[in-house]
Amino acid sequence: MKHPFSHFTALERRGIIVLMLLTIISMYTPAIVNHYFPLKTGTDTCFARDIADFQAALKKDTPKQHTSKQHITFSRPRQSVITIDINKADSAAWESLKGIGPVLAARIIRFRDKLGGFYAIAQIRETYGLPDSTFNKIQPYLRLNAVSLKKLDLNTADEQTLAQHPYIRYKLARLIVLYRNNNGPFSQPSDLLGIPLVDDSIYRKIEHYIKTAKPPI
Repeated sequence: MKHPFSHFTALERRGIIVLMLLTIISMYTPAIVNHYFPLKTGTDTCFARDIADFQAALKKDTPKQHTSKQHITFSRPRQSVITIDINKADSAAWESLKGIGPVLAARIIRFRDKLGGFYAIAQIRETYGLPDSTFNKIQPYLRLNAVSLKKLDLNTADEQTLAQHPYIRYKLARLIVLYRNNNGPFSQPSDLLGIPLVDDSIYRKIEHYIKTAKPPI
C-alpha cells in the first residue's frame, strides 16, 4: 500500500509539514502566551482611571475661568428729600412727591385756589380722589409757611360768588344772602352761627375765609 504523501515530491512534502507545524503553532500560541505572561485583570480600567486622575490634577492646577457674565447693578443716586410750601407749590413741586401724579397735583392746586389758600396742612386730605394712604406718605414733606388767605365779604359777595367756595356751596350761599336781606348786614363773621345750617364745626372751617366789611353808605 502506497503512503499518502508518496505522490508528492520531497520538496512538496517538506512544505506540507512546515505548513502543518505553523498551523499548530498559531492555534496554541495564545494559550502559551497567557500561561507564561498572564494579563492583569482590570488593566484597561486602571489605565482609564489613571487618565481621569491626571485630567483632574490638571484642572486643579489651572485657574478657573468664569465664563458666566457677571450682573452688575447700577443703583440710582438717591434724591434728597425735599419739602414744599403747600400755598406756593406748583404742579412740578407736587408731582415730586411720591404718589402724586399730574391729575392729583392739578386737583390740589384747583382746590387751593377755590378755597383761597390753605390754613392747615390737614386740608390737603380733603382733595377729591386723594387716598388717605397717599396723604400720610406725603405729609412729612408738606410745610405751611406764610399764610395769606383770600376772604369773602359776607356783606358784599353775591350768591354765586359765595357758592363757589368749597366750604359754603349753593345751599348755604342762598341762606347767607337771605339772612342778609332779612336782617341787614352781618356785623361780625360769627353771626353765621345764627343760620340753622351752620353749626360750630362748619363755622370753624368757614371763619378763615370770611370777613364783614361795612358796606358803603
